[in-house]
Amino acid sequence: MASEVFKTLDTAIKANQDKAKKINGVFQWSIDGKDYVIDLKQFSAGPGKAAKADVTLTITEKDFLDLMSGKGNGQQMFMSGKIKFKGNMGMVMKLGELQKMQG
Repeated sequence: MASEVFKTLDTAIKANQDKAKKINGVFQWSIDGKDYVIDLKQFSAGPGKAAKADVTLTITEKDFLDLMSGKGNGQQMFMSGKIKFKGNMGMVMKLGELQKMQG
């Protein structure tokens, strides 16, 4: 489930604050209508809405799980419309770093 991935990410972000600082952004996620935040400025991840997100991503839970597990290719998912985003394209390009953090 997506909520489990966010718990894992929260732990990983807190343990790797130096890596989080390099990304230094706030990702707002809308996953099947539920809101989640990955805040690499405050070193946290979990349910909720960001006060000011750098990028907002919309995705289904299945596709999110595929993306974060490495089964799904982010670029291909964008091109096929499985991931939609608004905001900073540079932050979107750093999604791969989030995958590495949780692993």
